[in-house]
Amino acid sequence: MKKIVAMGILFCYTLCFISCTTNDVKEISGTMLFNDFGDHEFHINAENIEATVTIAGPNNGEVRVFENVKLDRTSNYHAKIGVETIGNMRSELRNNLVLMFQADSGGHSPEINSPGDPGYIKIDWKGVN
Repeated sequence: MKKIVAMGILFCYTLCFISCTTNDVKEISGTMLFNDFGDHEFHINAENIEATVTIAGPNNGEVRVFENVKLDRTSNYHAKIGVETIGNMRSELRNNLVLMFQADSGGHSPEINSPGDPGYIKIDWKGVN
C-alpha cells in the first residue's frame, strides 16, 4: 500500500514539474537607426525576422519605405550612409554586400566645409527567439 501511495505522489510531482516548464516561443523586436556618414555593419540574432525599412537619402533626399522585408539571421547587413556615386550621393542597405535598397540624395550641400544632412536608415524589426 505504501508503495502505491509513494508512486502516486511521485507521479503527481513529476506531472506538475513537466507541465510547469515552458518551451514557448517568445516574440522579440527592436529598432535600429543609422544616421552618421559611413558604413555600419549589423546582424539580428532572431528567427523569422520581418522588418520595415525606411531610407532617407542625404541632403533631404528621397525617402523610401519598404514594408514586410524578410531578413535572415545568418546574413551580415551593411547600412551605408552618404555613399558617393558619380555626381551624386545616396544611402544604401546591403545584404552580404549585395544591394537591397537605396535612396538618392536631394543634391549637394552648399557649404564646402559642412558635409550637410547625412540622411538615415531606420529598421523596425520583429522576430522570434
